[in-house]
Amino acid sequence: MASPPLVEDQARLLEDALTVVRQQTVLMRRCLDTPGKLMDALKCSSTLVSELRTSSLGPKQYYELYMSVFDALRHLAVYLRDSHPTNHLADLYELVQYAGNIVPRLYLMITVGTVYMGIEDAPVKEIMKDMMEMSRGVQHPIRGLFLRYYLSGQARDYLPTGQGQGPEGNLQDSVNFVLTNFVEMNKLWVRLQHQGHSREREQRTKERQELQLLVGSNLVRLSQLVDLEAYKSSILQPLLEQVVQCRDVLAQEYLLEVITQVFPDEFHLHTLDQFLSATARLNPHVNVKAIVIGLMDRLSAYAARESESDSPEDREKAETEATARLLEKMKIAQESASAPASDEAPHQNGDSKPADDTPAEAAPDSTAEEATKTDSVDTNGDAKKQRGIPDNVRLFEVFHEQVIHLVSMQRLPIQDITALLVSLINLALNIYPDRLEYVDQVFQYANKEVSRFANSADLHSQASQANLLNLLLAPVKTYFSLFTALAIPSFIPLLHAQPYPTRRSVAGEVARSLLRNETRISTSENLQGVLEILKVLIKEGMQQPSGYPGGPVRRAAAETDETVEEQGWLARIVHLIRGEDCNTQFKLLQLARNAYAEGNERIKYTTPALITASLKLARRFKAREHLQDD
Repeated sequence: MASPPLVEDQARLLEDALTVVRQQTVLMRRCLDTPGKLMDALKCSSTLVSELRTSSLGPKQYYELYMSVFDALRHLAVYLRDSHPTNHLADLYELVQYAGNIVPRLYLMITVGTVYMGIEDAPVKEIMKDMMEMSRGVQHPIRGLFLRYYLSGQARDYLPTGQGQGPEGNLQDSVNFVLTNFVEMNKLWVRLQHQGHSREREQRTKERQELQLLVGSNLVRLSQLVDLEAYKSSILQPLLEQVVQCRDVLAQEYLLEVITQVFPDEFHLHTLDQFLSATARLNPHVNVKAIVIGLMDRLSAYAARESESDSPEDREKAETEATARLLEKMKIAQESASAPASDEAPHQNGDSKPADDTPAEAAPDSTAEEATKTDSVDTNGDAKKQRGIPDNVRLFEVFHEQVIHLVSMQRLPIQDITALLVSLINLALNIYPDRLEYVDQVFQYANKEVSRFANSADLHSQASQANLLNLLLAPVKTYFSLFTALAIPSFIPLLHAQPYPTRRSVAGEVARSLLRNETRISTSENLQGVLEILKVLIKEGMQQPSGYPGGPVRRAAAETDETVEEQGWLARIVHLIRGEDCNTQFKLLQLARNAYAEGNERIKYTTPALITASLKLARRFKAREHLQDD
C-alpha cells in the first residue's frame, strides 16, 4: 500500500471528493422525485459511492467522506422502502449487482439488500450469506473496514431473532453473521499495521487506533443478541480464539477491553476462568495488567451498585461480626501454633520444627471453600448471591491467584503490582466486606512485595506511592467503623513499611475520619491502634532548628500551618476518648498522655485538651466519692 499524501494534499483531495458527492446527491434526489427515473438515481448513487474507492485519504478524512456518502445512501434506502412493491426489491437487488466497480456494487447491494431484509417473506438467510460472501471482494484495509462497518450498521435492525429453520433465518444465523463480520474486520485491521514502509509504523498505529471503534462495534451488536447460555457455549470461545490468534498487541488489548465492557457483568461472573486463561496466551508485550484491572474494577462497581440498598445499621452489624470472627480465628491460630511447639522434640541441631509451614493465606482460603460448599445453594437449588455475586463463584480467590500468577510470570514492576493490588482490595471490600481475611491477604502480599523492592527506586516513584496510599486508605474509607480496618492484622505492618509522606497522609485521613464521624474510642485496644497510626503526626516531621553548628539557634517557624492544623486534630481526638467507666477513662487518658508526650515541644498544642478531659474525669470521680470504691 502506497504512503498516503501529505495532510495538505489529503485536505484538497477530500474537498474534491466531497464536491462530487454533493453534486451527485442533488442529482440523485431529483431523479428519485421524478417518476420513472429510478435507474438514473441508481447511476448517480453508483457515481457518488465510487469516491470511496480512493486510497489517498487517511482514516479521519475517509470517515468524513464516508459519512457524506452514508447520508446520500440513507435517503435512497428510505425511498426504496417507501416505494416497494412498485419497484420490486428482489429485482433491484439483482440489478445493482451489475455495477461496474466492486465498491459501488457492494454499497448498493447492501443498501438494497438490507431494505429487502425488512420486507415480509424475504429470504433473509440467503441475503445475509450473499452480502457476507461478496464483501470479501474488498481486501484494502481502510475500504474494507468501512464497507463492513456499513454492512453491520445497515443490517442491525433486520437481523432475525427467531428460532425457525426456514428462509427467514434465525438467531443463530444472526450470531454467525456478526461473528464472521467481526473476524474479517479484525483481519483487515491487523493487516493495516503491516503495510507501507517500516518508518511509518507509528503513523499506522495511530491510524489503527482511529479505526478501532469500527471493529468494536460488532461486539456491541453481539452483546445485544445473545443470552448467558449462548455466550458461554458458542460466543466467548470463538472471540477469544480470534483475539489470541491475531498475535497483534493493539488488537489484543483493545478487543479484550471491549469484551470486558460491552457484555453484562453476569456473563463475566460465569466465564471468569475461560476469560483469564486466554490472557496467558497473549502476545508477551500485551499489557495484561490493565485488562485484569479493568475486569476487577467492573465487577467491583457491579457489587457496589448491588449493595446500595444496605442500611448503615446492617453494615455496622456485619462489620462487628466480621471483626469478632477474625479475632477469634487469630486467637485459635495462635493457640494451635503454640501448643505443638511446646510438645515437639527438638531436631538434631537443637532447633524445633516450625509448628506450621502452611502460608497464612491457607486458613482463610480453606474456610472460604468450606463456606462455599455448604452455603452456596439455597433451598430452591439456586445459587445464593452476595451483593449480586453468586456464592459458588470464588471471585476473590480467582483474581488473587491471577494477580500472583501475573506478578511471577511477567516480572511486573512494583508500580504495576501495587495497581493490581488496589483493584484487588477494592474487589474484596465491595463484594466481601465481611471477609476481613481477604483484605488481610492483600496487605500481606503487598508487604512482601514492598520488602522485595525495598532497594528499588521504583518503590519510591510517584505511581507506586500513590497506589500504596490508595491501598492503605481503601479499608479506612470503605468500612463503616475505622476500628474494623485497625483489626486487620497486616494493616499496621504495611503502614510502618511506608515512607513519611504516605504514613502522614494515612494518619491525616484517619484523624479526619474520627472527627467527621465523631467516632467514640472506648477501649484501650482501639486507642492503641489509633495512636499507632497517629504517632507520625505526634512526633515526626518536625523541622530542624535553623542556624549553623555552634552558632545562635533560631526556632522561629519550627512548625508549618499544616503541622499546627494536625496538632489541632490530635487535641480534638482527646474529646472522643470516652471510657465505659471512670477507671477505664483514666487508663485511656494515661495512654493518650504518654503517646502525646513523645511530641516534645508539640505538647503545647495537645496538653490543654488532656487537662480539660482530666478535669471532666475528676468531676466524675468527685460525683462518685460517696459510692463504694470501684
